[in-house]
Amino acid sequence: MQLPKAFVEMMKPLLGAEWADFVAAFRETPTRGVRVDKWSISETSQTSSPIPPAVQPHLTGPIPWMPFGFYIDQESALGRTVYHEVGAFYIQEPSAMAIARALDPQPGERILDLCAAPGGKTTAIARLQKELGQLVANEIHPARVRILAENLERMGTAAAVTNASPAELGAAWPDAFDAILVDAPCSGEGMFRKDPSALAQWSDDAPTRCAARQQDILTSAVSMLRPGGRLIYSTCTFNPMENEQIVAWLEDTFGMSVEELPDLPHWSPGRPDFADGRDSLLRTRRLWPHRARGEGHFVARLRKPEGDTRRHHLPAGIDVHPRSTHKKAASRRTSLSSNAEFETWFADVYASSEMSIQKPLLHKDIYFSDELRDLPFSGIRVLRPGTPLAKRGANRIEPLHGLALRGHPSDFVRTVAVDEQEAIRFIAGDALANPTQMKGFVVVEHAGLCLGWGKAVPGRINNLYPKGWRKTGLVELS
Repeated sequence: MQLPKAFVEMMKPLLGAEWADFVAAFRETPTRGVRVDKWSISETSQTSSPIPPAVQPHLTGPIPWMPFGFYIDQESALGRTVYHEVGAFYIQEPSAMAIARALDPQPGERILDLCAAPGGKTTAIARLQKELGQLVANEIHPARVRILAENLERMGTAAAVTNASPAELGAAWPDAFDAILVDAPCSGEGMFRKDPSALAQWSDDAPTRCAARQQDILTSAVSMLRPGGRLIYSTCTFNPMENEQIVAWLEDTFGMSVEELPDLPHWSPGRPDFADGRDSLLRTRRLWPHRARGEGHFVARLRKPEGDTRRHHLPAGIDVHPRSTHKKAASRRTSLSSNAEFETWFADVYASSEMSIQKPLLHKDIYFSDELRDLPFSGIRVLRPGTPLAKRGANRIEPLHGLALRGHPSDFVRTVAVDEQEAIRFIAGDALANPTQMKGFVVVEHAGLCLGWGKAVPGRINNLYPKGWRKTGLVELS
């Protein structure tokens, strides 16, 4: 690999005696990992099934900073399996798994993932929070936001998905969140060995341009944090301008304080000498690929001052007043308790005694779980206010894929278990046998996972797996 001349000239003096080891790391194989989501890694779990024996040999070792993260081989076929298709795990670069842990999401908190695509960090936040809070995932890019929504649905993640600029959200939602993650668009130097396009697209002015953009994004993010709320800032790049110097700017501009992070084994302290020498930067963390098994990453956690009610400057042209009130937003929602038709239908398919799904709202004949709740959303492009649960037709309600993937098989009234070969055929679109002559909507399950819906009729179970999601050629592991 030939590193850009300007990158070498920037980083070599900063790394000094470590430079040779740093460069040698670029010649090593990139790391891959999976974060287990719907299986338990504890033998005592009562709410999820253990990792199947056929999957375990593909997990080559634990990732030290993520309790349910595992390294996998570069050529691993896990991404071409039934288990991947239904969200049993998320394939994610190992160092990126540390960011959700740095956020330390707590039950009951309202959290925003501001630059969320493709969704790996959002899904990890939901797992760590045990889906006992409120989660909004935003992505400004119109193509990437659809990938984000699909990944959240596949993983069964309860989150609203918005497609707005940080400034638009900052105007609509001042002081609204307990915690915000800004995994910022960056120059991508930490991805050089993993992604040749990151190397090809880098330019000598990229760090400066990216740092300016990051400041704009962070200005909006700080305005959305409640006083005393916390901000996680992360990048996948090496240069100081986008890392330590941005953190110093946050301290100086907004009076934020840098906090200690959870233990992240093999990560290194930030470098005060990369900014102005302030000791607080020692509380940030870097993953250097010559010191730890992962790609380059940086993370910091900062706290907004208590009692800070200043309206921070937003870019020109943005209305600083929310464009709807909570009352107006609420008027557009249809609650479960006021919709007898949905309530009756839901009781016929969903067996769980504990209602873990937010009371739905009805939008364009689709029932969604209401993950926005009392957040005003007039003027904000909401791709999905939550999980798509069901579709209302002229004379009936039909379940949607998202409802099945949100649950465990034990949550549903009717289920049918299949083996791995049958699961592969089901995801390809095949119908199933109906030996017990069930009737109605049924969840197809395998290895403790909900695969999707079928409609049981005499002699067969018709396949309701979404046509746009069907796949052929999946690999059988067992």
